[in-house]
Amino acid sequence: MKNVGEWIKKEAGQPAQSGNPKPINSSPHKPKRQHRGPKNKPQTSQQPVRKNGLRIYPLGGFEQVGRNLTVIEVDGEIYIIDLGLQFPDEEMLGIDYLIPDISSLKGKENRIKGVLFTHGHLDHIGAAPHLMKQLHFPPCYGTKLTMALLRKRLDEEHLTAQSHLYNATYGEKIKLGKVEVEFLRVTHSIPDSAAIAVHTPYGTILHTGDFKFDLTPTTGEPADFQRLAELGKKGVLAIIADSTNATKSGNSTSEKEISDTLFQLIRDSEGRVIVSTFSSLLNRVEQVIEHAKKFNRKVFVSGRSMQTNIEIAQEIGYLKTPRGLIRQAGPGINKLPDNQVLIITTGSQGEENAGLARIGLGTHRQISVKKGDTVILSSNPIIGNERSVAKVINNLSMKGATVKTNAELSLHTTGHGHRGDLLLMHQLVRARHVIPEHGEPHMRAAHEQIAKDLGYQENQIHQLSNGEILEFDASGNARKSKQKLTVNDIIIDGKGATGEGQRVINDRKIMSSGGVVTVVFRCYAKSKRLVGDPDVISRGLMYGSEQHDVTKDVAKTAKKAYEDAINTGENDRKAIKRSINGALFRYFNKKLNREPMIIPIIIEV
Repeated sequence: MKNVGEWIKKEAGQPAQSGNPKPINSSPHKPKRQHRGPKNKPQTSQQPVRKNGLRIYPLGGFEQVGRNLTVIEVDGEIYIIDLGLQFPDEEMLGIDYLIPDISSLKGKENRIKGVLFTHGHLDHIGAAPHLMKQLHFPPCYGTKLTMALLRKRLDEEHLTAQSHLYNATYGEKIKLGKVEVEFLRVTHSIPDSAAIAVHTPYGTILHTGDFKFDLTPTTGEPADFQRLAELGKKGVLAIIADSTNATKSGNSTSEKEISDTLFQLIRDSEGRVIVSTFSSLLNRVEQVIEHAKKFNRKVFVSGRSMQTNIEIAQEIGYLKTPRGLIRQAGPGINKLPDNQVLIITTGSQGEENAGLARIGLGTHRQISVKKGDTVILSSNPIIGNERSVAKVINNLSMKGATVKTNAELSLHTTGHGHRGDLLLMHQLVRARHVIPEHGEPHMRAAHEQIAKDLGYQENQIHQLSNGEILEFDASGNARKSKQKLTVNDIIIDGKGATGEGQRVINDRKIMSSGGVVTVVFRCYAKSKRLVGDPDVISRGLMYGSEQHDVTKDVAKTAKKAYEDAINTGENDRKAIKRSINGALFRYFNKKLNREPMIIPIIIEV
């Protein structure tokens, strides 16, 4: 690896050119920053204002895959990289997704100089509609497709008119406050992905974004090896690098290998072809459409997110297709011979409301699977989704379809680099400090070991958790601050958002395993004496012959607990409810070996 920099320079082609970002909002000029209120407004943030120095602190993405948000603070000026959401796992019952906690930025909105987006996946842009208003709509920068996808998200919440969105070109340097920002081409599973170099007075910080090194990409060009090597030669103070696949050896598979497999399957299929993948994998979607065109198949699209992303890619010229090739799923599917039909749909993760699951169940309004269909799942099941995916596959197979998955053929590859990709990135950049990001703890630990294998010392590798602050001194040394920001789970549940995320999830776990028991007391307002026996209402606890006896026991136990509390002179409503909860908890644990959620309600008459 000694001469890797020189080799890369020969292979990479022309260097990037600099320029100015072009606004993509309605005004041809950069809009004025929104008024932030009086200058003397007191700071309400969790940390003091620093007049000098460089600090890095994550507010998401450093303990999980998703919810990405990293803050770089330069002499008090704030630069944010990504505003992502996190999809729920199987234990987050009923939760739509989670977003970063930005309460530590409250009162500092006037110091935010820009939000920089690495690429258009939802775990990097998906929280923007929820956070833009709280951040007072700072200027946002990203590559063309990234900003088009972000604009669509903001359009859905009617926030575009207030937002300041700017296209950035690879290699240009954008002056923002005291820093220059530079977007560098990297390869990922969506076009227009970028690493971001933030050139500060204290040194360059390089954020890799999500990346792998694909020398034969099917869409766009390979990563800008030359510029990465140039930055390494000039000196990079710290690299914040993707850790998702640090545990995997070798290099990630090229997208071309997946394209070749898809080509063969579509070529050899005599009936209809149904391809299911992530709507955000536009590289993969483009391959499928190109192959369909070669074999004279019309492409029918099912799934709102898939339709939206394809339309955006067409509008900005990233997906060029003949007129009439791509159509919305509808009655036209049944008017063509089977060997002229290709369907692209969502639902590769077994989501019960997505297109593929409904096709398998026979509840899709336009598409019914039939004998002779070839169904291709161009994805890997996310951990926790295996059972749902297996159910969809079984349903499709029982209806006569032939199902092809990545378990038997090369139908999916990751967009994140393996150990070999990370080794190459670190050899190119040769940063002084390494900050593993984007991954669960075991992934970032594997990334740390890679850095150690390259000769990095303990004081050069910094494992941060969300809310921890890394401070740099004038000599370029770094250490964790004793101060840590509060970072809570902010859940999005329907139309609501709450910072009591873990509490909500815990309550739902209790209800899912033990059910709910509500005990309603009526008492006199002055004496607090009960009026009759309490009413007991239960759901999900038990039904049948035992329910009557248990209900009587619950009412008796709850009444005794209430009266015991009153007889001891207790008047505090919360204390009385705690006594009732304790008595019923002991009863259910002993009698039924169950732990339902207990809700006492006291009504004064």
